[in-house]
Amino acid sequence: MNNKLILTSVLLINTISSAWATPTAVDKMHCSKLNKTTKPFILVLSSDESLIDSITQCAKDAEITSASVSALGQVHNPELAYFSSNPNDKPTLTRFNGYYELASLNGNITNNNGEYYTHVHSVLADKKFHGIAGHVNSAKVGLTAEITVTPFPENIDRVVDAKTGFGPIKTRSN
Repeated sequence: MNNKLILTSVLLINTISSAWATPTAVDKMHCSKLNKTTKPFILVLSSDESLIDSITQCAKDAEITSASVSALGQVHNPELAYFSSNPNDKPTLTRFNGYYELASLNGNITNNNGEYYTHVHSVLADKKFHGIAGHVNSAKVGLTAEITVTPFPENIDRVVDAKTGFGPIKTRSN
């Protein structure tokens, strides 16, 4: 009877310790605690942090080479890009001054010639609920941003043209 109780206690402690070992929400200063995780987590950013740079740096610190990302929160002074249908054209960049609700953000983290590349698009809304959308070139976090990061088990590569910014994901041939 005593051995069963001890074994049960040890198993319970191990289960609780394992659950606590990988945090499910981190700020950008603690991403390294997620070293090579395959589990989804939430990156919580604070006011004035760079949205794209923070996502990229967290992936580097956690050694996550590819992932899907989604987010909500608030940003200010975002710069959005519009890409024409001609991959040789440079994108049109537009800065939107002020604070915007980050109603939706979707994208991914991939590898571009050995470097991390964060590619995201968003839908933003102003205080009158007017929406704007596009490729996020840059943005600072307003009050907060909560980014869900879902790591992939293998690298995903792309080749981005430095001149135009266009760079599709490489697919594998069967």
